[in-house]
Amino acid sequence: MQIKFRQIFTTFSLVPLLFLATTTTFAAEPEAPPSLPAPRHADGRINFGPPEGEAGFWARRTANLVINPNSYEARATLRSPIHIDAVPLQPWALAMTNFRHSLYLASEPYTRCKPAGGPRQIMSPYGFEIIDMPELERVYILTISNAMTYRIIYMDGREHPANLHPSYFGHSVGHWEGDTLVVDTIGMNESSWMSRDGLPSTDQLHLTERFTRENKDTMQYKVTIDDPGAYTAPWESGFVVGWSDGEEMFEYVCQENNLSPESMLGEGRISTIVP
Repeated sequence: MQIKFRQIFTTFSLVPLLFLATTTTFAAEPEAPPSLPAPRHADGRINFGPPEGEAGFWARRTANLVINPNSYEARATLRSPIHIDAVPLQPWALAMTNFRHSLYLASEPYTRCKPAGGPRQIMSPYGFEIIDMPELERVYILTISNAMTYRIIYMDGREHPANLHPSYFGHSVGHWEGDTLVVDTIGMNESSWMSRDGLPSTDQLHLTERFTRENKDTMQYKVTIDDPGAYTAPWESGFVVGWSDGEEMFEYVCQENNLSPESMLGEGRISTIVP
């Protein structure tokens, strides 16, 4: 689908790629060595955490490089960006996205310590862990940054509840398709951004996420976004996150009146931002 851009600000144009961090080119950097196979639990299931006796967590990066092993950043992250022309935005949603970018994304709720679910959670800086607890029939996603929050994925076969009250993370149920964890989420509110690019969503948002650990160092994340309140059709995107080997998650406190002004590139326009 091709979407014609409509400029609503004469000094601004929408970024062309979504779910894509700023990319820096590094010359003559060695590539990461071949990865080990993905670890598995004793029953054969894929282990999204570290092998027994080891440490590590998932994190995003902008290049597939060998980096300082003492850094929290992942050793390898690739992107599978989607061009804005391929996103079936409704006219109001395109105008909203343009407006948010006219403020240089300074109005993002994330910088005000609000939790972010879906793709925004997986793209959050500093990393996250996926904890599989079969004895509880639940999977947890623990996030370091922002509100240092967690998300529950119910694996017991339950359905989404009726009359669900919208929340930041919504209600997630999951199941296995081979080695892929498939997560179905509804009930997310409109108080956070589901993508770090400022794409709008409504309380009609329905996410289908697929987590596939391809080897020890890389995990493929794919998402189908179905929100008839903001888009004219479902659409897909995704990326690959990398494993930070040997690292432990650390404490991150955002709630103590931290408005993260250094993250608000549109400092000159902060007076226009609704908290």
